[in-house]
Amino acid sequence: MSKVENPIINLITEPIKKILYPWIPKNLITDELGGLYGDTVLKEMGEIIKYYNIYENGAEFVKTTSTDYVPSDLHFKKIKTVIDKEARFMFAKTPEINLRSITNTEADNDKVDIYRQYIDVVLKKSHFKSAIAKAAKDCFIGKRVAVVCNFNEETGITLKFIPSLEFTYELDENDRLKKFIIFFSLNNAVDKDEQRIQKKKYWVENGFCHISENIYNGNGDLVEELITDEITKFNYIPATVIINGSLLGDVYGESEVASLYDYEVAYSKLANEDMDSERKSMNAIIYSVDMTPASTKGLQIAPGAYWDLESNTLTNESAKGQIGVLETGMNYSEPLNTTLKRINNTMYENVDMPSITPDDLQGIVTSGKSLKAIYWSLIVRCDEKFLVWGTELEFIIKCLIDGALLYPAITKQYISENLQEVEYTINIENQYALPEDEDTEKQIDMAEVSTKTRSIKSYLKKWQRMTDEDADKEIEQILKEQTIFQSASAYVPPTFE
Repeated sequence: MSKVENPIINLITEPIKKILYPWIPKNLITDELGGLYGDTVLKEMGEIIKYYNIYENGAEFVKTTSTDYVPSDLHFKKIKTVIDKEARFMFAKTPEINLRSITNTEADNDKVDIYRQYIDVVLKKSHFKSAIAKAAKDCFIGKRVAVVCNFNEETGITLKFIPSLEFTYELDENDRLKKFIIFFSLNNAVDKDEQRIQKKKYWVENGFCHISENIYNGNGDLVEELITDEITKFNYIPATVIINGSLLGDVYGESEVASLYDYEVAYSKLANEDMDSERKSMNAIIYSVDMTPASTKGLQIAPGAYWDLESNTLTNESAKGQIGVLETGMNYSEPLNTTLKRINNTMYENVDMPSITPDDLQGIVTSGKSLKAIYWSLIVRCDEKFLVWGTELEFIIKCLIDGALLYPAITKQYISENLQEVEYTINIENQYALPEDEDTEKQIDMAEVSTKTRSIKSYLKKWQRMTDEDADKEIEQILKEQTIFQSASAYVPPTFE
């Protein structure tokens, strides 16, 4: 949790509080984490709910009061736009997971290849590609997300991202999970006695991960015990928490909604006041001078309307009646547009995202390098975030492999080959949806192959999209052809004297 009290927490209204507190009874938190710490967690959950409310519905702003018209109330949802773009840029292309054997022998490479096939199947069945993009949004809004994998004979292997409002946790002195608790709401009942909340708890005891699972009502009373205390084969909790931003020692993270909130309030307030001013100027004020009240009463403002007016000569015989329109000037429009653009640009700069339109790119972008230069700050920001994401995802891949070795019967549902123990490394690289200058990159990679700083197999897998097996066959064919050419060039025909 932030060390400075966030003013947004003071804006939480009672209807928003009711989103959280009915479905997670207070005692389910405080019994596990202690009263003081549990209260702190609940308070922070209320803050996070406010962040989600701002993301979904836009920031609230003070509206201009008037008895003449109903003030505009349009929420521009700039925060949602910025966060969605950031998450889309970071994970529109799924990170590339690379497994390699440490020994690099043929036998170990074959074992690791089975690991790779198994991971691909599990991730595909868990909808990993779409889930990670959604999880990024939750992480940016709710400060953190958790990833947990389960091995169950009935449900198989599941990999799931969990938003911050659905879990709580404790760390040991080495910053590893020692307790991890997930909450699931099983229905939408209003009556607390009818509400059902499923709580799944993981903890480490005597060197092994234990699991318990129970169902409670909205009052926090136990309704059903599903699992009392099940000892798994894991010696650690197969889950991890991905923290968004934060400083050293901060285990809660920070929300990007908090840093963008004030800007959206200012933007929406100014933009709505602009619409109100424009609306008032559209309804022009009609005035009359020295006209009889009887002739000006009930004038119709409509196309083709006819006004029969009479000058008021009772007070002044020489009076000549006049009628006209008072129009409100929009002289402030240009300064207002400048201010709105400045606020918008500041919001984008806050997340290192370029505020550009397709028209801005015309005549500028001629290559992938140019586009990368424009997005360089955002790439660096996402790379910084991926220092955390990559490490935690590598841990989850390790959990899947460890679980496959511990639970071979469950693993058989996903791959027919047996997974065998082998020393391996995991490397996860993030990718961005930016065009590449492929011709230049291919030439560089071919030069590396020629100088033996890159393998032919690596080149074929990258540019020909070959599997390990297809690449091995292609290399074998290349060697055969080289042998034939070398034999032909070495042939010296006999001479006859």
